[in-house]
Amino acid sequence: MNAAQIHRGPDDEGFYEDPQRRISLGARRLSIIDLAGGHQPLSNEDGTVWAILNGEIYNSPALQQRLRARGHTFRSRADTETLVHLYEDYGDSLVHAIKGMFAFAVWDERRGRLLLGRDRFGQKPMFIRQGDRDLAFASELSGLLRPMDRTPDLDLEALDTYLVLGYVPGPGTIVKGIRQLAPGTLMTWDAHTGSVETSSYWSPKRSVRANREPERELAAETLRLLERAVAETLVSDVPLGIFLSGGVDSTLITAIIVAMTSERPQTFTVGYDVGVVSELREARITADRLGTVHHELVIDWADVSRRVPQVLSALDQPLADPAIIPLHAVSELARQHVTVAIAGEGADELFGGYPRYRWLIRSTHINRVVPQRYAALGARTLAASPFGPRVRRLADVVAPLTTLERHLDWVTANRRHARGGLYGPRLDATDSALAGLAVHLDGFSGDLGADAFMELDQQQWLPDDVLFKTDRASMLNSQEVRAPYLERNLAEFANSVTAATHLAGSGKRLLRNALADRFPEVATRRPKTAFRVPGAEWLRGPLKPMLDDQIRHGTLIQEGFIDRETLHAAVSEHAAGEDRTSTLWPVLALGLWLDSYAGRAPA
Repeated sequence: MNAAQIHRGPDDEGFYEDPQRRISLGARRLSIIDLAGGHQPLSNEDGTVWAILNGEIYNSPALQQRLRARGHTFRSRADTETLVHLYEDYGDSLVHAIKGMFAFAVWDERRGRLLLGRDRFGQKPMFIRQGDRDLAFASELSGLLRPMDRTPDLDLEALDTYLVLGYVPGPGTIVKGIRQLAPGTLMTWDAHTGSVETSSYWSPKRSVRANREPERELAAETLRLLERAVAETLVSDVPLGIFLSGGVDSTLITAIIVAMTSERPQTFTVGYDVGVVSELREARITADRLGTVHHELVIDWADVSRRVPQVLSALDQPLADPAIIPLHAVSELARQHVTVAIAGEGADELFGGYPRYRWLIRSTHINRVVPQRYAALGARTLAASPFGPRVRRLADVVAPLTTLERHLDWVTANRRHARGGLYGPRLDATDSALAGLAVHLDGFSGDLGADAFMELDQQQWLPDDVLFKTDRASMLNSQEVRAPYLERNLAEFANSVTAATHLAGSGKRLLRNALADRFPEVATRRPKTAFRVPGAEWLRGPLKPMLDDQIRHGTLIQEGFIDRETLHAAVSEHAAGEDRTSTLWPVLALGLWLDSYAGRAPA
């Protein structure tokens, strides 16, 4: 299991065994804090409590100082040892004291009891396989699969959901019999009985209050909390850098770090040699104004041919978000200089960065005042308009759909409607994706408007796509990425602010105001653009042979998941100029992953 995850911790490994209870703990280590003394697993003074940790506890130094005052003895500065002594004093409640990104295990030898925990937003992963009396867990699905006698069957409902959403939603996985520990969750396992108990200790909730404070005061509080969060993420005994895109999220983080530190921080950006979505220019301007030591990389077609199969086949679960490719590239670039990188993940979901939130407000209003038959007629008329994508988006706004259906179709480019012809005999098109999203909205109190979907994104899209992508892309390069926007106090404050405030102007109003007030020299008014890639160009160019190989020999065709003729037609249409990226990229990503899972060597 450790060997399967060596990329997550190339610096060290360690084991603990309790032969009497047949318990084993294993850890791979990426050394960040106390390089010499942080060997895992770590125990208390008498060896009765042991812990392993993936991630970082940012407030570990302050916690250790407090624990020493209470009489605890430390052998290291490692945050893993902090967990041990917190558990001795507070038991399972230790999780309320720690800040950071983490997945941990604490073994209580005296009680024969295992405690597992995952951080609040799910920045660090944990997979679990439970038997009648036994339990296995690992940071990646591959860690659990390695020692199994047989490869488990795929979960066909999860596979269908992936082909709609582009990711596998937790707490399920792509294979049967293995699940994820949900973000903000604890699990205990009793070695005597094999019983398991799971409890949620935190979840992101939009608890909006009436914001009577002026926007300037809200922006000032945002900046104060963000500065504190950034300061916490800077704890490190190894070099540290910043992923810089030139947008408001990463620019604000970079400006704060420049103001906090005496040394010039290193920044890293990636761009492309085709298409019009490269952010190199904006990032370079920001880096020059802030005086960072800037590094950049241009991904060319040869790199795409090498990197896409390398990354997508190495993932423990399939992911159809093409942004994982530039994220892997910038992480690979940064790893040549630093071990830890700071990034802007979470800002869009917490501070209203996605334009679709504003479109959802408009659509909700139209649905209330326009009868369905007129809405349907208007949608058909606008959809046929030759006036470009903004008019066609307006067709989606007025279409007589539920808000949840409209949200799903927007974020997936209507993939659920095209599955029937694409699927082979092994797959059925179900409503599992829609039902899965609905579950997250069941407990929402209020209208299904922007507030509801900001909360939904924090609960599913953020952990299962954005943070999955960030964790895997960086850890394949043995690099740690930290996200200060996900600090608990900052997140809870953001979730208390009205959606109208967040979405004013072009979105992320508080972050833009904070940047303009404190760092006007780098304030940006750029509209939100997703972290895009020139996917259409890549699929017509360097990735076309991989699509052709999937049609001829791919496991997803051979085993009846995808219809060969339908896929061939989509590839031909795309090559002829019709954009079928939203269909082809998820299929290619699944095909490369499935070939690796089935043991098929790449062409």
